[in-house]
Amino acid sequence: MNSLKSISVNILMPLLISLVFVIIIIYQANIPKIIFSLVPYIFYAISALIFWVSWHFNRNRFIFIIIPLVLMQVGFKYLGVDKATLLYIFTSIVFPLHLLIFLVLKERGLFSIWGIMKILFFVFEIAIVLYFIYFPHAIIKEFIDIKIFASSMYPLKDISVVIGIAVVFVLTMLVMFNRYLVYNSSFLIIAISFYSGLYFLKTPHANEISLLAISVVIFALLIRESYRLAFYDELTELPGRRALVEDMAKLGMKYSFAMIDIDFFKKFNDTYGHDTGDDVLKMVATKLSEVTGGGKAYRYGGEEFVILFPSVERDQAFVHTDLVRDIVSKSAFVVRNKKGSKKIFVNISAGLVQNSSKDKDPFATMKRADNALYKAKKAGRNQVVKG
Repeated sequence: MNSLKSISVNILMPLLISLVFVIIIIYQANIPKIIFSLVPYIFYAISALIFWVSWHFNRNRFIFIIIPLVLMQVGFKYLGVDKATLLYIFTSIVFPLHLLIFLVLKERGLFSIWGIMKILFFVFEIAIVLYFIYFPHAIIKEFIDIKIFASSMYPLKDISVVIGIAVVFVLTMLVMFNRYLVYNSSFLIIAISFYSGLYFLKTPHANEISLLAISVVIFALLIRESYRLAFYDELTELPGRRALVEDMAKLGMKYSFAMIDIDFFKKFNDTYGHDTGDDVLKMVATKLSEVTGGGKAYRYGGEEFVILFPSVERDQAFVHTDLVRDIVSKSAFVVRNKKGSKKIFVNISAGLVQNSSKDKDPFATMKRADNALYKAKKAGRNQVVKG
């Protein structure tokens, strides 16, 4: 289960964006009318920006989310009342499921076999919705008009509310238990914002504002995803070397470095295979990420990690580094093969130093930490050596 802190950090930005637009709707009487006349054009501009950036960085999930919203906006504005009403009903049923499907599907090249299958599925969705808008069927109408709740959810149909509750529940579970918090938290807010816009359809500008809010949430998510790709290690999900260099530039007058290495990792890889080696790296990274005392863990490269302690003296940093070393050494790792499963343990060694007046820069301090790590290896491993 994800920690409350991780959930709060990841859901805060999309939630604040949505709340800003809720405030705009509530206090729209105090806002110049010309602002609301510009809302659709701002939405189209942000949507075009999302499409371009997503295409450029091969993040096609965002393309498949923003295009339906643009089509909805166009349909609501230019279709006749009857057809726009049907579009409203069908999108309230289909889009939340579409949102969930494209969240779960992995990113693939748009013109790979999987990308083409996504495109075909997306075109099929649009074709089905347009068909039932222009050629309504009595059976479909009966299905849509099914009464499920005792009270009315007007203007939403009961079936739309059931699907909405189911989608929000699944997204909530993903936020709580799935590791892709950046995506799951944003998609949860998107789903809630989408249904809120539909439910308050009769409130002036509510639906247009909700679509704009969703587009801003998607754009913010795209920026956050781009940052993650640039600064975070994909395997371990720890900040990478580039993030470390950025944070080193912000250090003050006092800090400590711990250089960490997994003991006998090459031998482990040769014995159990690289896939199992990757699992070990992820396990160790998870334990290091939970370091206390103000430390922050990074993957430096290969089986090497760094814990940076800003404004922390060496002896204090030693306590927290040695604690996380002990936790790793006592964490069993299960290796499975054709013969069964085997419980094994891995150890880490660390070299810890505090910056001094002789260090020209943090890189010089880190070099001394690396030398201390070498001493920890020579002294028998599975220990922290102060430099």
